[in-house]
Amino acid sequence: MRCKTADFAPCRLPISPIPRTLRLVAAIFGAIQKNLKVQTNARSTADLRPVSWGNSRRWIQIISWSVLLAAYLSATALGQSQSLGTGNGDLRVMTYNANEGTDFLEVQAATDPQQFLIAVGQTIVQVRATNPPARMKALAKQIVAASPALVSLQEVDQWSTGPLDLATFTCGSMTKEFDMLEELQGALAGLGAHYEVAKQQQQYAFPPIPGLILPGTFLCVQAVNNIAILARTDLDPSKFGWSNPQSGQYSSALIFPTPVGLLPLPRAWVSVDASSHGRNFRFVGTHLESVDPGIRQQQGTELRTGPANTDLPVVIAMDSNAQAAPAPVDTAYLDFRAAGYTDVWSHLLPSTLGLTCCQAELDNNRISQLYQRIDLILTLGAVQGQNIALFGATQASKTQDGLWPSDHAGVASQLVITQ
Repeated sequence: MRCKTADFAPCRLPISPIPRTLRLVAAIFGAIQKNLKVQTNARSTADLRPVSWGNSRRWIQIISWSVLLAAYLSATALGQSQSLGTGNGDLRVMTYNANEGTDFLEVQAATDPQQFLIAVGQTIVQVRATNPPARMKALAKQIVAASPALVSLQEVDQWSTGPLDLATFTCGSMTKEFDMLEELQGALAGLGAHYEVAKQQQQYAFPPIPGLILPGTFLCVQAVNNIAILARTDLDPSKFGWSNPQSGQYSSALIFPTPVGLLPLPRAWVSVDASSHGRNFRFVGTHLESVDPGIRQQQGTELRTGPANTDLPVVIAMDSNAQAAPAPVDTAYLDFRAAGYTDVWSHLLPSTLGLTCCQAELDNNRISQLYQRIDLILTLGAVQGQNIALFGATQASKTQDGLWPSDHAGVASQLVITQ
């Protein structure tokens, strides 16, 4: 759930600037076109012989260097992708927002019960269009590629629908359509990966709510938003283990006003105490507030003084909804840095943007629209970052139908617990 304003007015996702690679290619061909035009205008219109490229070697050099520069700029914008190199340690962690399938923009914009009824119908249509089962298979491939011991997941939702009794305007028995965590687990198992749910925590839950899919399909829609930690089960216990699963909701929470009443939108955290080669640390996953920056900042404070308040080294893997790049940087992010947390990405790749959010609402945009870095791996204490990379941000990561695995890229890092 993202791209919202504090007053709940509908907002538009910022359209990311054309990638620098495309701008550079456009400039190259513009220069070529201009060169050809100049040559053509200098000739007689009666002379229909092909236009000469002039010094072909010069053009080949220009294009070759431009292609190399374009590749470099693309790597700078995206950061390392789809691969984690080798380092001194073998502890890998990951954060991935799986995308619940909608941004609820129509629900936000509804100002009367009829608009809200239609908005609920539009919401489930959007979720279905993102094909969660297929995307979870694509997302599972990214997890397998990163091979993390621990994965922090956000927006692994359950969506259910049921009949609406028009006489009483009450909802009947609900049937589950999508369970994204269950679908992801099945996809991982199908790839031969061995993961279990170490801890799951509900964030917000919408009860069965009447909706209308135009022109005349009435139904009820129910949604439960979850976060979770997955843990590998096939690693040598002397090298990796976990215990003490914990979870909770933040006391600071948004209340979502709708034409049919108030809907609370609490946020949550999950944690486990883990060990890497006998050295213990705490791993925390969370998904901070997206709408209200003040609430997001308060939740960050609760996180640092609550589950992250330990004598153990701490690793936080989260969708922070707090922009770390490009500028302007969000205050909630700055609070973590001021508290002594290391941003592994900016520490290892200070000149690389590492954009992680966000693709189109339906995950169906052809060219990536990632425009900000909000998915973070932060460390505190005796933790050393070795490598970090993006996953699910390349064309090869898409489903067969051309959908991105999520509207976010995943972030995975290789770490060493040093004491």
